[in-house]
Amino acid sequence: MNKEAFDRYISRMTEIRTLSSPTLAEVDDADGYSRRLRDNFKKIGSLARENREMLETVVFPLVDSDEGLSEEEIGEIRSFGEELVDSQTVENLYGAVMSLLSGRLMRDAEKKKEEDYLIQQLQTQVVVSHTFMYMTSRIHTNPSIAQHFREQGLAFSRRLLRYLDKDKFPGLSADAKENVLMVARFYTTLYGSAAGISPDTIHEWVLALEGAMTLYEDPFYRGCFPEYNWDYFLYRTLEYYSSILDYVYRGKIAEEDLAVIAPKVKAQEELWQTDPEKFDAYTIHPMLLISLYQVQHLTGEISSEEYRQRLRELYRERNREAYDFDNLFVNIRCGLDMILSEDPKGSTEQEKAEMNQFYHDVLDYAFRMPNGGTLSELLELYTPVLYFFVEVPGRITFEEMGLRSLAAFHPPTYVHSMMVAGLSRCLCSHLLDVAPELFIGVLGTESVEMVRRRREEMISFTYHAALCHDFGKLPILDTVFIYGRKLMDFEFEIIKQHPALGASLLKPHESTGSYADVALGHHRWYDNTRGYPEDFDTSKSPVKTIIDIVAVADCMDAATDSIGRSYNQGKTLLDFEKELKEGSGTRYAPYMPELFQREEVRRDLTYLLTQGRQIQYKNAFLLLREVQEMAE
Repeated sequence: MNKEAFDRYISRMTEIRTLSSPTLAEVDDADGYSRRLRDNFKKIGSLARENREMLETVVFPLVDSDEGLSEEEIGEIRSFGEELVDSQTVENLYGAVMSLLSGRLMRDAEKKKEEDYLIQQLQTQVVVSHTFMYMTSRIHTNPSIAQHFREQGLAFSRRLLRYLDKDKFPGLSADAKENVLMVARFYTTLYGSAAGISPDTIHEWVLALEGAMTLYEDPFYRGCFPEYNWDYFLYRTLEYYSSILDYVYRGKIAEEDLAVIAPKVKAQEELWQTDPEKFDAYTIHPMLLISLYQVQHLTGEISSEEYRQRLRELYRERNREAYDFDNLFVNIRCGLDMILSEDPKGSTEQEKAEMNQFYHDVLDYAFRMPNGGTLSELLELYTPVLYFFVEVPGRITFEEMGLRSLAAFHPPTYVHSMMVAGLSRCLCSHLLDVAPELFIGVLGTESVEMVRRRREEMISFTYHAALCHDFGKLPILDTVFIYGRKLMDFEFEIIKQHPALGASLLKPHESTGSYADVALGHHRWYDNTRGYPEDFDTSKSPVKTIIDIVAVADCMDAATDSIGRSYNQGKTLLDFEKELKEGSGTRYAPYMPELFQREEVRRDLTYLLTQGRQIQYKNAFLLLREVQEMAE
């Protein structure tokens, strides 16, 4: 029986998620916060070992087996999958395991050729593909990853849609008919993308939805399945027309497509009004109004100012304490739409103030997200806020936005960024003393004398570049957040995108644009033979020395930290020095081992890795408490 093993795995994953981000209510002070995190990650390490053992001994052998599955095994796997991924609160850290198991059921269904079984598994595979397509669509620097899952989902959908043939559909069981009709409307959402969609993609989505509407309007299908909830089918199909607008960021919609979308958005609002109590259970009204106002603005029915005013009113009335998807949407998308409707170069003082307030509001909302909340859904909506962030002089900078976002979503990653910044500043300072010639070219310097004159500027640049080095993790934190099992191959590919993501986020902004190369190169080896991204040659960057410093600091903190590492106890500084020597000239800059031998360098690094780390966790606690007190 695998059920008990599956149940224990779910229980441990739930506990791991809770332990990784303790609430302030669980601690009394800053020291208690760091102690709690340290103790929690020790527990996570133990739970992780148990889960890895379960995967190795139960799940992976089951996935790799070609033997036919019994009805009992099929039931256990399905039940486990449903617990791993709730369709309302999809979380990536569970989804990858579900994907393996649903793939196993798919192979079993194809071998047995049982129609109901096969249809159910095809439907599950569409949902799984959708989950990973949306999660990877945040990676706008490498759209091929999301495209892979989109094409996979569309392929499964096409297989299912064949059952809509009028010679086949009547003979299906009620469950099979329901699965086919669900996919007939749902698969259209595979055209969406958190990074935005092109006019061509919009057109494909519209055509797919028109096909779903044809099904609804065809009396043949109603006659074959009169007990089906056709009102729900219509409502959701209309909703997916509205969803197209969710992925249009300052972009254009072709007039022919807008002419189809606009009446459908209005029709959904009219349908909702026929039975508000009934349809409110499907979609809260403010969420519908955001799409309605957007389409009215796009069609010229209301002016830009009236559009913004209506959004302001919705935004003021939002529920700031709710974290279901609909309220996530209203809290984040409503404010983002206000910003996107303005001219970033010519904003009025009122608009600048509203923009600044929205960024603080959305950070506060993220800070207060319940432990174990719907992180993946929040990131889907939050990522465009980062992509389209507008930096206004005298207001919140992108550096502040990124750091506070890390603190809100994952305090250990925030502390890691602070630690890497402190360690990089230390290494930079000492390296400037002993080898200033290494910095020629940084910040436009042309000689050692210029480097020495701009010493403090060099140190400040290094510190702030290091602060921002991991901003690319923000769109993919639900993959970074995985504890308790090894990363799947495709998940590691996602993690490898964070340097490029970070560089793309940093480049557009005055406060962070000059740090882009450091973010892009901090996982490249010194000699450029390994690491990622493979197509970036750090030797051609004017800040090559800073990249090498941050790369060492990044590895040093990761190696010596016990918090945030569920797999091993942190190493000592001496352990890391051995690693540094072994990688000298290949992974690490050849001058680093010698620098580490200097007594004053070892003294400073030892302090930063011990008391200094404690201070950083205290500061994280104080930041979290400050936000909590402001909210109260």
